[in-house]
Amino acid sequence: MLFILALAIVVAGFCLWVIRFVAHPTARTLLRVFVGLCLAAVGAYLVLAWGFPISLLVS
Repeated sequence: MLFILALAIVVAGFCLWVIRFVAHPTARTLLRVFVGLCLAAVGAYLVLAWGFPISLLVS
């Protein structure tokens, strides 16, 4: 599990580095949104995997 999370963070960092070389503004924005969603999914997975009570997140 830790390997997958570390790999996801490395891939997200690589994508953030590649974004600066994309010339088209719409493609750049979509890549940023994609990376943000991926990092949010990793964060949500960590919160849920550690057993954080969901009721505190929703209330």
